[in-house]
Amino acid sequence: MRVYSLSDFLRIMRLVFFILMFTSSATVLLFSQNDSGRSINKNGQGGIKENIAQKASPRIPSVEELLKKSQEGKVDADSVWLIIEHAKQRGVTAIDLQPDGSCWVLEKKVVSGVNTSHYIVKYISELPNQIGERLLSLGREKKILFADNSSFARSAINVEKLRVGVSSNNGRSVHTSPLIDFSQYPDSFREVVTLMLEVSRTMSVNKEAMGILSAEFVNPAQARRLTVLQGQKLIAVKDPGKEAKKLSAIIAAARMPGRKVVVTDPDEWLRVVTYLNYNKRGANINEGRFLISVGKQTYRVYAEKTVVNR
Repeated sequence: MRVYSLSDFLRIMRLVFFILMFTSSATVLLFSQNDSGRSINKNGQGGIKENIAQKASPRIPSVEELLKKSQEGKVDADSVWLIIEHAKQRGVTAIDLQPDGSCWVLEKKVVSGVNTSHYIVKYISELPNQIGERLLSLGREKKILFADNSSFARSAINVEKLRVGVSSNNGRSVHTSPLIDFSQYPDSFREVVTLMLEVSRTMSVNKEAMGILSAEFVNPAQARRLTVLQGQKLIAVKDPGKEAKKLSAIIAAARMPGRKVVVTDPDEWLRVVTYLNYNKRGANINEGRFLISVGKQTYRVYAEKTVVNR
């Protein structure tokens, strides 16, 4: 008499299982084929069932169709800013429309073809001819904000380039466009930007602007390299929270990377200068960059002087 081992027993059980599964599947298939043309009435008698057309499954849209759909409509926003890099490296103009309708215009020009000047800061409490409303309305359009880089011509060096940014709820929601040739934007948008630049020529210089802040996000790996390996100091800045109605310039710059934020409060500019000179003996720097942490995020903040605060 043969003695079966445990492994033999398991193989036999698996074989039996597959045989039973195959038999069951074949039976169900045969039954469904025989019964495909029959139906059961209330008396339990079989009858001929009419062939009912199966509902077609929905068509899966292509990637191009999904991209086009994503560019329809507008995003929620109550402020908009533009960064314009002028052709032939002639300087930069930043336009910043505030939620209350006021507007800052920041101009930095190239001097002698090499050096750049300090920012000239202009201000107006309200733009004429509903230019502000038009600028915000067009800037919110997804086809402008979410434009695909591949659909635009490659930017040349000697052309004007522009980036658009919008935000809502004190920077809790932020969207920015790629930096592309100004000529590639829709005609309606280029028209209102041109009008805005014409108005800026008549705006007076603001003498209260002490400096300009902007920020960029620093990923965790880069933050570790800058602080641990290079010894740069990381300054913790408290986030006022979602319900804050007013933001400091430093927090505003961190929440809206790439936006140029004007500092008009002397105490706040003094804080910026303190951060610039943090742990630097004998230094008296009032322009440069520093690292801050807001919550779990790290940012590099750039501080630039204005013509008034030279």
